[in-house]
Amino acid sequence: MTTHSETEQNILKRSIAITVVFASSGVLLGLLSGSQAIVFDGLFSVIDTLVLLLALTAARLVQREGDRRFQYGYWHIEPMVLAFNGSVLMFLCLYAFINAVGSFMEGGRELELDWALGYAVVACVVTFSMYFYERRENRRVRSELLRLDTQSWFMSALIATALLVAFALAWVIKGTRFAPFAPYVDPTVLALLTLYLITVPIKTVRRALNEILLITPPRLDQVVRTVMDA
Repeated sequence: MTTHSETEQNILKRSIAITVVFASSGVLLGLLSGSQAIVFDGLFSVIDTLVLLLALTAARLVQREGDRRFQYGYWHIEPMVLAFNGSVLMFLCLYAFINAVGSFMEGGRELELDWALGYAVVACVVTFSMYFYERRENRRVRSELLRLDTQSWFMSALIATALLVAFALAWVIKGTRFAPFAPYVDPTVLALLTLYLITVPIKTVRRALNEILLITPPRLDQVVRTVMDA
């Protein structure tokens, strides 16, 4: 009989395999199309792959019982992984935003829209499929690591959707009197995406640090104080 922990690890392994292919394709097609936004999407996925490997290792460690060096077990590994993941994504978003501003000030970027649109369509299908699949499975498993991975797929799906809308807009205005604005589509959508996405890892890091530092949630603290007062 498969346990919840085994199910969690199997789902993470599938996610890693799909993310490796997705990330490699994103970076390659981003370079071919000349889109920094697609390269950012690919790098976002690359970091997700590395973090998923850490998450898989953490999931195995958390199952172990305490030993002479870690008398209370390995529960602290999980929030450390969450904190690391969130920190890396924060720096990636900041770096991408600076590049987007630089490209915008330099007059934007010309894109190979056929490559860009093709990638955006496939990316939407893959990311939304993985998001709904993992969300459904995690209703059974109730894993924090799976919740993190589901959140990452949702963020990737939002990126893919934004890219699809932006590239479709650039394709529509190509050849019209609005054509001079087309080169600004890529840096604009990249800047907007990073400003939105950076809020998610900030929340993740804050929550993980609360666990690492053993900070009592205000609601739980109030319950304990009420009981002790009585």
